[in-house]
Amino acid sequence: MTIRWPCEVLVPRDVAFDIAPRSLAGPASVNGATQVVSSDAGIWKATYGSIVVNNRNAVLAHRAISALLEGRLGSIVVPLCRGYQPVPEGAVAAGLYDQVPHSDDTLFDDGTGYVSGVIDVTAAAPAALRSTSMTVTVTYAGDIQPGQHFSLGERLYRIRTYDPETGTMTFRPPLREAALAGDRLEFDDPVCRMRLASDDGMDLQLSLRRFGTPTVQFIEDV
Repeated sequence: MTIRWPCEVLVPRDVAFDIAPRSLAGPASVNGATQVVSSDAGIWKATYGSIVVNNRNAVLAHRAISALLEGRLGSIVVPLCRGYQPVPEGAVAAGLYDQVPHSDDTLFDDGTGYVSGVIDVTAAAPAALRSTSMTVTVTYAGDIQPGQHFSLGERLYRIRTYDPETGTMTFRPPLREAALAGDRLEFDDPVCRMRLASDDGMDLQLSLRRFGTPTVQFIEDV
């Protein structure tokens, strides 16, 4: 199972997720013209900037992730926040995102409870590998708009267009894996499976051996 970045312990102040196009360019001609050929595939790159490392748990968690990843060898699930997603109006106020305890009102040993998804969007029909569009069924969601994200499994996608009349959605990058009818599009907690962009990406410099604000860069694990 792929490990997940613990945003509750290692909180990034600055977050960037972008699709880096894959392009090739030949040498420039005598008049300076250059031909560039780009693939539609693209690859995700992400940056967690100024991560708050200010206590024992954060320091040890950062070191543990570094040891588990072993530079660019290991992969990690990197989550986005729920901001700007199609959260249904009133869902937060109604407590739909609150953690739920056990039947005896107790929580797990780490103080957390059960959490379930709220936004309910599923694939209405199968979509083939490398597809850039699909038809979806929206059971419960707010306004779905271009620029929002969803994930299928551990693969992340960004919406380009959405037609609520037909349920047709286009997105980038192309599907990394085929989707089946009924597969849930994860809007509440979109994630992307990634690797460190460099082998020294988890280096940690601590001020007075106690505090740090490292920046970690990731690239999609394709």
